[in-house]
Amino acid sequence: MSHARPLLSTVAAITLSTPLKSLAGTALCNTGDTFRHKALAVRRVLLAAEAVVVTGYDYKYSLGYGNRDLDVNDPDDEKERKARRSRLHQRSAERVMRMMRENGGIYIKLGQHLASLKYLLPVEWTRTMEPLQDRCLPSSIESIQALFLSDLGQPLTEIFSSFDLTPIGVASLAQVHKATLKQTGQEVAVKIQHPALSEFSEIDMVTISQLTTFIAWAFPEFEFFWLSEEIQANLPKELDFRFEARNSARTAVNFDRARSLGDPSTVKVPDVIWAQKRVLVMEYMNGSRIDNVEYLKANNILVSEVSKEMARTFSQMIYKDGFLHCDPHPGNVMIRPTPAGSPSHRNFEIILLDHGLYRELSPEFRLNYARLWTAIIASDEEAIKRHALSLGGIDAYELFACILTGRDWDVIQDAKLTKQVRNKEETSKISQGAGNWLVEIADILARVPRDLLLLFKTNDLLRALDEDMGADDGAQMRTFAVMGQYCAQVIYEAEKNDIKNSILSVTTTATGRAEVTVRVVVSAWTRGLGALFKAYCKFLYKKLSLNVFVWWIDLSQSNSLLYRILFKCERLLIA
Repeated sequence: MSHARPLLSTVAAITLSTPLKSLAGTALCNTGDTFRHKALAVRRVLLAAEAVVVTGYDYKYSLGYGNRDLDVNDPDDEKERKARRSRLHQRSAERVMRMMRENGGIYIKLGQHLASLKYLLPVEWTRTMEPLQDRCLPSSIESIQALFLSDLGQPLTEIFSSFDLTPIGVASLAQVHKATLKQTGQEVAVKIQHPALSEFSEIDMVTISQLTTFIAWAFPEFEFFWLSEEIQANLPKELDFRFEARNSARTAVNFDRARSLGDPSTVKVPDVIWAQKRVLVMEYMNGSRIDNVEYLKANNILVSEVSKEMARTFSQMIYKDGFLHCDPHPGNVMIRPTPAGSPSHRNFEIILLDHGLYRELSPEFRLNYARLWTAIIASDEEAIKRHALSLGGIDAYELFACILTGRDWDVIQDAKLTKQVRNKEETSKISQGAGNWLVEIADILARVPRDLLLLFKTNDLLRALDEDMGADDGAQMRTFAVMGQYCAQVIYEAEKNDIKNSILSVTTTATGRAEVTVRVVVSAWTRGLGALFKAYCKFLYKKLSLNVFVWWIDLSQSNSLLYRILFKCERLLIA
């Protein structure tokens, strides 16, 4: 009986959707704020329910009874089956996208999340959702002024001496205006949450949760609870800009510390001047979106170097800091030529924006994740299987590795991850696989730790960013090689700590027991130092070999005279 409730309530909603939506629209023009709020809330729920239930029915019918005329053993019928499935994905994605665009707010955020899962969802879905990443409507200046009065008790004119009425950026949850602080005269960027969000965020989250329950009831093979769980866990923090201010400050400290320890970085995090729940004021920075290729060319910034630095930046956050920015789409990453006095070691700075969505990664998780990636890069199938099981409880390790890398299993199995460019044939194979293996992918996403979900998203966004920048063919191979260096260091540090602890354990025991001889202590130290030297040599070999890979990729993409000579020498040696 409990399973029937989501269906009955949703079907009832769909049955009444047309008259109720009409009533809600009429209410907007003829009633006060309280009734207007309720009418809008009802309309939002019905729009969402209608889109999801109709789409669910479409899938149930089209994948089952709708294919009754096709012979499973006929190759031509199999082609038709695939074509029908593609059309089904396309019209379903368009239906859901229209609903998300009309409802706005959290639904736009959800659509952006779906668009980022390029190697996890059918291409028809991710491609259709892509416009939601750029086409967000701004809130009116009147609503912005009202928000300042309600939240800060002051009008804009008392805080800012100038305030550009046209936003310089509009996202799903907020918009940004350029302004000048009245007290100091400093140019600032003012991030303001869309006022309407707080009005409907709670009901929207409940609606998404209930519709996820309906999907689970209608399609037991698809487990999408993780989607609503992630929204409920992360959205309240994203809607409180004080969390973003703290994340921003911590990230800036992390990269400053890395520089002080000798790790070069191009990252710049804008200083936050002050933050309230729905308003954040930070230093204003000139620059452009990182995917503005013309801007990069005009400022002599090499896309290959930007791609490499992005790989370093996010490897640093994942493996060393354990504090990860999980939303690196092009709107959240800016670039500019290196200003005077900058600590950047390149001719550009990467400016990280929007620090609302972060994930803290434990040392144990980072180590296991590094071991998994090291196994994937080395094409060690047994190790991939072992670490996939320990990290995510996943038996389907081949599919898991493909999800993680965005590469075909044959490429991983043949140890070509850092050696072979992803061609159109492989890209097409992966895109088709996302549709053909949808049930298996959904099962993996439902079972893996929540940390891995956001890492999947981050990986996909970074791969998409390389594509948007028009990065060279070696970009992904270079990324894997750079990441492999960080993985090697994490593993070495863990081995070093284990060896040190083992030596200290014997030494501590020796100081309290007379029967433990000096010879035993010396032997423990000798074995320990030998193991430490061996671990260091292993780490150094991996680091240097991956450095050579990166150098070779850079050289090959430049097509320089040196590369052509070395390539001919290599061909002669092989011959």
